Amino acid sequence: MKIKFILPLFVVSVLFALVSFTSSLDPQYIDISDVVIIDIPENVKAIIDNKCMECHSNEAKNGKSKMKMNFDKLSNGDYSTGKVISKLDKIVKMLGKDKMPPEKFLAKNPDKKLSSEESKLISDWASGQSSMMKGE
Repeated sequence: MKIKFILPLFVVSVLFALVSFTSSLDPQYIDISDVVIIDIPENVKAIIDNKCMECHSNEAKNGKSKMKMNFDKLSNGDYSTGKVISKLDKIVKMLGKDKMPPEKFLAKNPDKKLSSEESKLISDWASGQSSMMKGE
């Protein structure tokens, strides 16, 4: 009879102690260095919204394009620092090779073609963000 009473009391005591201990941790020990939220300037965001988000957002129908580059995840903190840098460098690389948007997509959506000014603006932004994050 005593065990039936003591065991639940013990479990509740241990849980209470754990909750008390974890809530009293000093916030300086919580490491959020891997959480990165980047700011996309309005002029860059307008281009991305108009020309890229159809394939590279949470709402995109093509899972492969969304998986390779998702601007929603890039801008809301879903990627670690290393992943953000990698994605930004990939943007610069793909735009430098004139690979985005792809020709197959542009055949059906010619209005989505990036002008050289738009491509340079996005590329310069991505390169600058990447360099800043790398400490360059």
